[in-house]
Amino acid sequence: MWLLLAGIMLLVCAADATPIGSRTVPNFGKMYHVKGELSLPHSEIKEPFEAWYDLEGNRSRIDYHNGKVRTYLIGNDLDYGAIYTITPVTTATEIQAIKCFQLNGTQEGPIRPQAALPDLQGFEFEKMENYEGVLCEVWKNVTQVGHKKNTYRLWVTRPEGNDSPATPHRFEMVGFNTLLESHNDKYTIDYSDFSPQTESDIFIPPGGMTCEEFPDPVEEHQILANPIQDYVNTSPVSHAHRLFGPFKEKFNRQYESEKEHEERENYFIHCLRLVHSKNRAGLTYSLGINDFSDWSKAESARLTGGLLIPDREKDTE
Repeated sequence: MWLLLAGIMLLVCAADATPIGSRTVPNFGKMYHVKGELSLPHSEIKEPFEAWYDLEGNRSRIDYHNGKVRTYLIGNDLDYGAIYTITPVTTATEIQAIKCFQLNGTQEGPIRPQAALPDLQGFEFEKMENYEGVLCEVWKNVTQVGHKKNTYRLWVTRPEGNDSPATPHRFEMVGFNTLLESHNDKYTIDYSDFSPQTESDIFIPPGGMTCEEFPDPVEEHQILANPIQDYVNTSPVSHAHRLFGPFKEKFNRQYESEKEHEERENYFIHCLRLVHSKNRAGLTYSLGINDFSDWSKAESARLTGGLLIPDREKDTE
């Protein structure tokens, strides 16, 4: 159903007569192409990406920063699938050298295609709401592990009839820590150019390149190989959170209370996201996790005389 209002055409979601209480969960289909922009308000970062997904072909591809970094997840390669990442690398001797890194699947952890859209299992219809001039269904899910309570919302439209693929517009995560009694985390993904079609050759990694293992530390390989996984996953405990343990061990961290532990872990998560997002941008320097990665912005500012300067692990400018 289309409504003409003041000369502007607005898409009305779920225009059928289905009662709100029995709406079906949106379905994006088994194949799609979509563009998006990941926003991290805490770090003032906006990161564009483009994704192709083919569930039946057991493959996906996600490009970041307009193709500067390309990730191919091919489930049918080798015994248990493989991830290939084409990315510029800056070291003390090279600036933005294009390299290929490979992460092989295992029997316990086979490679599967990575969706750029959240799995809506557990989501419930919340309300109808306008988003940038488009009337959308808003679907909501609240999950909690320990003190971490996350609220996820997805804004979607879909053509008349629930059998057609839905169109995503926005995905939002707002985190609340029950021990700290504060909303200490948030990120959003704005989607555009959704299409239920892809081209088969888009999933073929470029030839003529020799792929090597991801650089240390080993604990970060999964995030390096598949960055968007943490953002579309609807669990309060992400892979980034699981890296806090190795960080504490490496830098001999012992916090005075459970509350301080929660605070420091939150600072670490924001720092880790900043580091990896900046490194995907193909800059002339690279960032890394260091002894100050669990510090607050205020603590970092005091260290730098009031300037909030991200640590540069290697600077070749």
